[in-house]
Amino acid sequence: MPEATFPTLRERKKVETWTAIHEAASSLAQERGLEQATVEVVAEAAGVSPRTFFNYFPAKEDAVLGLREPVLDPAEAAKLEGAADLLGQISLLLVAVARSAFGSTDIGRRRDLLQRYPNLHRRQMEYMAKGEALVCEAVIAGLANDPAWSGGAAGFSPGETARMLVMLAAVPAKFTATSPGFDPAAGLTPRELAPALELFHHLQRKLS
Repeated sequence: MPEATFPTLRERKKVETWTAIHEAASSLAQERGLEQATVEVVAEAAGVSPRTFFNYFPAKEDAVLGLREPVLDPAEAAKLEGAADLLGQISLLLVAVARSAFGSTDIGRRRDLLQRYPNLHRRQMEYMAKGEALVCEAVIAGLANDPAWSGGAAGFSPGETARMLVMLAAVPAKFTATSPGFDPAAGLTPRELAPALELFHHLQRKLS
């Protein structure tokens, strides 16, 4: 049984600072308005310098929403190799990577801010695009080890093939995200994605 690993003091401090900045930015934007929540005001409220602010967030919008650079779990990416349901696995990976970009935050507050400031949606979508790029790289690497896919498809390069697969696999997520009742503040989960994946595969079978 592997030994449990615990965060170091440095790692805990980084998490605490990230949380303090995010909480200050989000609270100030909700209470005073997005324009008034400047980097300087947020940094002072969080007890850090503006320079430290930018060590954690590239822009105040990122701090307000609690956005992080998306990451891809190598163990999840490894599931692409030999997957019986390649598109479904890519869809799940897209959701997992997208969720990694959102830190733990007050969902109700985030929902309110997204409704009040539509421009925040654009920033959120930029992070999702970064996540899609990570998944595309993982798909390229996964296909390289599969003789049936390593050369690409129908005269297209492996990169083009992977990009098309990622775009196709994103359809169930986009279908769910645009459905009535979907809460963008809460984000997608594999459970919420399941019905759309089922419909996606049903349509695949009917069209093939």
